[in-house]
Order: sequence, then C-alpha cells, then structure tokens
Amino acid sequence: MSNAPLLSLIIPTRERADTLAFTLATAVLQASSGRDYEIIVSDNLSADQTKEVAEGLDDPRIRYVNTGRRLSMCGNYEFALSHARGDYVLIIGDDDAVVPGAIDSLLTLLRTHQEPQICRWPLHTYDWPIDDRPGRVAYLAPTYPQKTIDLRQMALFVIRNGGWRYYDLPSPYHAAIPRRLLDELRSRTGLVFHSTQPDVFTAMALPALADHAIDVGFTISFNGRSSRSNGLGFARKSAVSNIDRFLSEYVDYHLHPTLFPGAPGAANMIPDAILLARDLFPELYGGTTFNYDAMWAFSCRHRFISHLDVLSRSGEIRGYHPFHVMRFLYFSALQEGAVVRRKILDTLNARKLDGAATDNILEFAKTLAGASRLGSN
Repeated sequence: MSNAPLLSLIIPTRERADTLAFTLATAVLQASSGRDYEIIVSDNLSADQTKEVAEGLDDPRIRYVNTGRRLSMCGNYEFALSHARGDYVLIIGDDDAVVPGAIDSLLTLLRTHQEPQICRWPLHTYDWPIDDRPGRVAYLAPTYPQKTIDLRQMALFVIRNGGWRYYDLPSPYHAAIPRRLLDELRSRTGLVFHSTQPDVFTAMALPALADHAIDVGFTISFNGRSSRSNGLGFARKSAVSNIDRFLSEYVDYHLHPTLFPGAPGAANMIPDAILLARDLFPELYGGTTFNYDAMWAFSCRHRFISHLDVLSRSGEIRGYHPFHVMRFLYFSALQEGAVVRRKILDTLNARKLDGAATDNILEFAKTLAGASRLGSN
C-alpha cells in the first residue's frame, strides 16, 4: 500500500471503556511514529465513554471508527480491517495489552524480512480484578530463541485431535499477519472472518496459505481476562453465561451440520470454526479425518459439558457423527492429564516479579517492560 504504515494494531471494542483506557495506554507507549504504526479503535456502537477514551489520549496514531450499528464479532473485525492501512495486521482485545516498547522491537524485526512473514509470540495472561479478588498474573510466559514453526503440521494435529492446541496456531489475534494473506483469504472465501470465532477460524485457514511462521520468542502483546471477557469462560465456569450471551447475538447462524445441536453452545463454537475452515480448504485438510471423540474430550476438559452428559447422550450424538465410547474415554484421560500438567507448569512458570503491580493491566505491562530491560523477563 502506498504510504501505508508497516503495522496496524486493531482493537475491536464494545462497551468496555473502563478496560479499553488501560489497553490503549499500553498501545501508545511505543516510540514508533504514525509512518510505521497506527492504532485502529473499532467501536461496535458502544453506549458508554468509548469514543471519549479513544479520542482523549490525543495521539495522532489512534484512529477511532464506529460501526454505526451493532455487528457480530466477525462483523466488527471485518469493519475494523477495512479501515486498517498497514502491511501487517495485529488484533488485540479491549482488555488486553501491549508491552511498552515491544511494538518498536516488532517493527525492527519485520523490516528484516525479505518477504512478509507471519509472526507470533509467547503470551502472558493477566486476570483483571473481579469482585473481591485482586488482579493477578495468571500465567507468565517464558522467553526463548526465535524459531520457525510448521503451520501445516500443527493444523493437521488440531484436526486429528478434535481441536486440541488450536491456540498454538497464529491468527490476527495476538500475532502479526501480512495483509496480503488476509486479502487472499477474503478472495478465496468472500470474507476474512467466518463462524462465531474469528480467531479460531483464521488460525485454521492461514496454514492453507502459508507453510511456516516465525515465533519471535518474546512477548509483544498479551491476554487480559476481565469480568466480561469471553476468554474467562475457559477459566471460570461462572463466565460461561458471557459466552452464551455472545453466541445468541449471531442471528440465524447455523452450526456445522456434523455437530450435535443439543450440546451447549460453548461446546460447539470452537469445533464449528475448525470444521468450517477444514471444509473451505480441502487441499490441506481433505485427507485428514476430524476426531470427534477427541473433540468431546476437549470440551469436557473445559467443563462446557460433562463426561456423564456426553455418555448419556451418545445415541443422539451418533445421529450427527461417529462416536466411540472407549476412544472418548481414552482421549478424556489424555485431556485430564494435560490439565494436571498445565497446572504444574503454571506453578513452575509463575515467577513473581519483585514489586509487580497488578491493580490494572497497564501497571503490569510497565513492570514487564522494566524487567525486560533488566534482562530478567
């Protein structure tokens, strides 16, 4: 694009001005000018102070746009992308954050590429204060040397294991994606973002367009989980109501025909996005069978449905796809073992930063930046 910035940071938002203020504060703590870096705040017709927060920072790199009508998440992503001018696109949530100075490091890295490359990075997880519980660092990701990852092998693993580890694949959400790949995806399928889960769909679609990606090995942006965050539903069963409300806003949306409609919506949303990508890109996925038994085990791991419910409704489930009790129990054992392993690793990796402030995500991001400069992150 002529005179385009190298990177567009997109922040889709809807009535979370309280967290957006901190998210934007981290995004502007970068030295890069508007010639290299722009920030798009895409407001999905919020009724709070979202516009005032975006414009109140008075930073020329910030561009506020409003959908003018309430859109689905995918609709807001498409709208935001239509306003982005960058050669690369990075999307974060309105309760997420950017490590101060990390965009500058990312831009330096992107300029070294002879050809545009997908870039991803390790993600910390910060839990915002909720009710009487203070903010906390839920996961502190390690740093490691830069490496190349095989996207196609990772994507086929996801299909063979019913959705497990889809989150290891880069998507525009918390990864820098060349704009030309997103344009190619739109050309192939009519849209960039499909299903109710735009990040999951694009994570599974991009391997059909790019063989490899670069893992930069250090954190640039990271997850925040607030009281209204969909992502918190994976950590707290009480937050599943957020997901159900979110799914209800997709009017007349039809799930993949092989999925059991009697399951909770939260159990179907990720498999639906994966199966849609599989169908749209048969050149990559056509020879690989989706593992529905492993899919149910993965859903049970996140407590969207219980093992007992799956077993008691196995006859109904078989009306939509194959289901084998012993295989389901085998993959359930693997998933429950993975839960235990994750808890152990989280405990080992949850290094406490001296003086870490956790009242909000901005102070945590500043602490991370300071630790990085000292070589202790």
